[in-house]
Amino acid sequence: MNNSENQHQNANEQLTNLSVIEEKQKQKHMQLLHQYNDLKDATEIVLGALAQAKGLPVKEMYKIYNLPKHE
Repeated sequence: MNNSENQHQNANEQLTNLSVIEEKQKQKHMQLLHQYNDLKDATEIVLGALAQAKGLPVKEMYKIYNLPKHE
């Protein structure tokens, strides 16, 4: 193989490595989003139960616990 072919092969290997890294990052991002959504859902359930127990609207619980506005 000549120098040009070696450079071409190295460039292709680097692109392949970058693609693999990008895919792993995308999978990790999706996993973290899934965990975030699960935690958010659990928080909604707890806030709903607390609101019901206190006889308050859920919106009021957000104010009491200084949470971002419920949408």
